[in-house]
Amino acid sequence: MSMIEKIRNRQGLLIVMIGFGMLGFLVPYDAVMALIGQGGNRDVGEVNGREISALDYQTELQERRRLGFNGDQLSEEVWNDLTTGIILSDDFDALGLTVSDNEYQELLFGTGYSPYMNRAFYSNAENKQFWQQNFGAMLNTPQGKSDFMAYKALISDKRIREKYDNLVNAGIYANSLEGKADYVQANRKVTFQYVLKSYASIPDTAVEVSDSDVKSFYNAHKADVEYKETDGRSVTYARIAVKASADDGLAIEAELNSLKTIWESSADSDSQFVATLNEAPFQTTTLKRSDVETDVNEAAFFDAKEGDLFGPYLKNQSYRLARVMAFASEPDSVSCRHILLQASNPSDAAEMDALMARADSLKRAIRRGAKFENLVTDYSDDPGSKATGGFYDFFTRGRMVKPFEDFCFENKPGSISAVKTQFGVHLIEVMGHTDAKDRVSVALIERALAPSSETSRSAYSAASEFAISANNKEAFMASAGDAGYPTNIAKDFRRQATSISGLRNARELVSWAFNAVEGEVSNPILVDDTYVVAFLDQVSKNGVPPFNHVEDRMRTGAIREAKADLYAAQMSSGTLQEVAAAIGTNVLTATDMALKFPTIKGAGALPEPEVVGTAFAIPVGNMSQPIVGANGIWVVAPASIREAAEKTDFLSEQSSGLARARGAATLRISNAMLEAAELEDNRGVN
Repeated sequence: MSMIEKIRNRQGLLIVMIGFGMLGFLVPYDAVMALIGQGGNRDVGEVNGREISALDYQTELQERRRLGFNGDQLSEEVWNDLTTGIILSDDFDALGLTVSDNEYQELLFGTGYSPYMNRAFYSNAENKQFWQQNFGAMLNTPQGKSDFMAYKALISDKRIREKYDNLVNAGIYANSLEGKADYVQANRKVTFQYVLKSYASIPDTAVEVSDSDVKSFYNAHKADVEYKETDGRSVTYARIAVKASADDGLAIEAELNSLKTIWESSADSDSQFVATLNEAPFQTTTLKRSDVETDVNEAAFFDAKEGDLFGPYLKNQSYRLARVMAFASEPDSVSCRHILLQASNPSDAAEMDALMARADSLKRAIRRGAKFENLVTDYSDDPGSKATGGFYDFFTRGRMVKPFEDFCFENKPGSISAVKTQFGVHLIEVMGHTDAKDRVSVALIERALAPSSETSRSAYSAASEFAISANNKEAFMASAGDAGYPTNIAKDFRRQATSISGLRNARELVSWAFNAVEGEVSNPILVDDTYVVAFLDQVSKNGVPPFNHVEDRMRTGAIREAKADLYAAQMSSGTLQEVAAAIGTNVLTATDMALKFPTIKGAGALPEPEVVGTAFAIPVGNMSQPIVGANGIWVVAPASIREAAEKTDFLSEQSSGLARARGAATLRISNAMLEAAELEDNRGVN
């Protein structure tokens, strides 16, 4: 039967396969897997016998994103919060760890301290002011109150964990004996002579190591910590760029030139014309002269007149068409103080009029000598500024609601008046302005310089052809080289990784790797606006590594062991001078070595604790047997030992030791508890 007849007889299957192929092109890998029944409702892990559903994990992740959190590590933070929360929840309850409403208010608006709050919200004075204002404003609308409670739940959970960690750290102690031991290790010094034959100075050809020797070394050392494997994947991948072609740029320019002609003669208002073409509400863009001095296109705005059209021109990978709307001179930032008279229903005209009347009364009181900060304490409903006398330090446009900032920017320092906003009525006094700067407002029509559908399809076709031709590693590398596709290697990444070497948003590629078999080649995967085709080099499992994963490292170890055996025999008799002569080197001296700092200057980068320890252990004037060290084979002869000076107070050493112990204690404890709870992380398994 011919191939054509076989295809015709299986055309139903063929249509299904083509459909899945097109689906893979249009929809992310994880979503495709969910569509065929292996996504949404599956468990993504288990800890302490409790399953964590994909729904719970994704719901919490999306909630954090809704609250404004993002970044490559957000998924890991959510995962860690979920898993450690399950393990520690009983301990939190048993210890009675809670966050009261008063404590929460103190964290937000008072002097309460939380490392998480300082890291996430209050990293500097400007951020603190911004977030305190936001937290206060949230209480004025139903949605805002809902957001406020969501932030409260998150911040309270983080604060409870901080309290737990503080209790753990408070239970860690370094006593005076530990301080004394640390002092002695750092200040007891030995000076010794030595002969060293470094591994690097011995050519590999000086020893014979067979495959059987390498296998024997593997059997002896495969369980060593340095060779232990964890669950991971290693891939080699090629990148096929998806970028706009010259023709794509010309097409965008042609479109904007046509729009420019229409705009010049259009009867529509600028706002109507631009809003229609941008498919978004009309808004102008304000530029400062100092911001565009080096931009030949936009610097020309300041020499134009209102209504002039510019462009199309390319800026920040977008083509722009601009019309000059207005000129102004305005400060960069302003400061003010205010009293908020909060409205229960800002759309109620009668209520707003009553609040305006009250604001006028407060204004008259200020003119009669009343202190503004006292009135803030008595009348203001803004918790974010109440502690500062209603004062907001210098802020730029976009930080406050528009009527509020318009008054501050458009009136001179010393001006005081009442302003209506969606929060109620504000009695505002302008405190200060920075120097005024020239500005121009322009209406923009923008088109991103992006690859056209045709360009994207061409890139996908090229990537698909490459994936088909690269059916083994040699063909993969050869085809990539012939096509000029850059390649990269990502080693030992975990299933929860969101980025890997050279790729920021690699979740779909990671998911593929944990569902593929060694030696498999991926279909094209769109990552960071680039098609990626990957070859799965290695699948690693927790525990002892298979021989083929560590063969090169084991061969290196076997060769080093053979070198050590060869030269240990040559260095086992005679004086130091005779040993040095026998191996073609010199007798050297290490001065004032301490056991706490066992790296020997000029003798290799790795520390040598066994060498220094042996120098302390044998009597002065004696010579050691050969020592197989980290950098080579040694023979040492101590010349003198200087005891540490007598001391009775070891408080500084205790403090240093305590800081080291506390520095990583909570992380080590969490990791140990997760391991004991048999944590299973299946987020990358579909």
